[in-house]
Amino acid sequence: MKTRNLAAWLVLAFVGSSCSAADLTAEQVAAAAKKAVAYFKQAQNDDGTFGKGQGAGMPGMVGLVVRALATSPEKLRESDPAVKKAAAFLLTKTQPNGSICEPKFGLENYNTSVAVIALAALENPAHKEALEKAKQYILGCQIAIEKGYDEEHPQPAFGGFDYGSSKRVDLSNTGFSIEALQALGVQKDSDAYKNAIKFIKRCQDNDETNDLPNMKGENNTGAFTYKPGESEFGTVKGKNGKMVPKPYGNMTYVAVKTLIYAGVNKDDPALQAALKWIRNNYAVDHPAGGEGMQGYYYYIDVFAKAFTALGTKEVDLPDGKKAQWASDLAAHLISLQKPDGSFANDAPRWMENDPILATSYALDAMNLCYNAMK
Repeated sequence: MKTRNLAAWLVLAFVGSSCSAADLTAEQVAAAAKKAVAYFKQAQNDDGTFGKGQGAGMPGMVGLVVRALATSPEKLRESDPAVKKAAAFLLTKTQPNGSICEPKFGLENYNTSVAVIALAALENPAHKEALEKAKQYILGCQIAIEKGYDEEHPQPAFGGFDYGSSKRVDLSNTGFSIEALQALGVQKDSDAYKNAIKFIKRCQDNDETNDLPNMKGENNTGAFTYKPGESEFGTVKGKNGKMVPKPYGNMTYVAVKTLIYAGVNKDDPALQAALKWIRNNYAVDHPAGGEGMQGYYYYIDVFAKAFTALGTKEVDLPDGKKAQWASDLAAHLISLQKPDGSFANDAPRWMENDPILATSYALDAMNLCYNAMK
């Protein structure tokens, strides 16, 4: 065996075993990412989609994979056959209104936003027209009604982004929409960002920054909920006895990265309150503030995106220690990676038992870890 091949084999052998965060190198993370890339290539269908799960034909599912492939250490572009085929699939889903979706699945804006994030990452000028039309579609999904049932009450959904045919608004979908607009170079002083910031702050458990009466006077954790007044994990009893929506890590990390994409300064009170919660609830092996492992792979992806957006490599913990988020997360992900390069969540909520979805989140997170560790 040649020396170079032997070295590569040793790296892969190490990646397949447990490894400590302190000893982990960027090269070992790159090797794990390469295994995930190989998994996607063998799982691709003739039409450019991936896997056989119920969401295989959704542009959002394909877009998550394309984005992860494009931002991998290999920086795959459309010169790669798998990426070319997947990008072509996304473009076939462009609708007359500019959305990139499969109408039978609904969730038009979610699918469009993820497809935009993916296509923008490919840096192909040929996609400019489709992306511009998609941008206008996404902007049209932002809620523009500022007042609620009278002039004295704010419209809680104002500034958030709906799903298209469904006018439901939440922080997760708003996060994808703003990430897509940011990828397309929308300016920081745009009304779209300014209004989105208002919506995001109305999802925060923080009296100082949230102007909604039903979100005030309780725990002031600084963490975020799924939407103003509602959590995907129900309610908790506040310090004054009122039942309030439970804030949790997935939405807190979404809020942090989205606020930064929208141009909020790091000394903003909402951001500072969120960062305090993050320091007190730092975790890479489970979704902080959630229930069990539900939504874990989404969590680690937005976790890595938030710290990347912040431009920090260290997290100051309450005990005075400093955590290296990238090596901590990458080491844990490597311990979870299956022999074929894939990932899957035993908790099926939000389709994370589908290895295509879980692996796309995991690869995207590993890519960000790799970049932070180089």
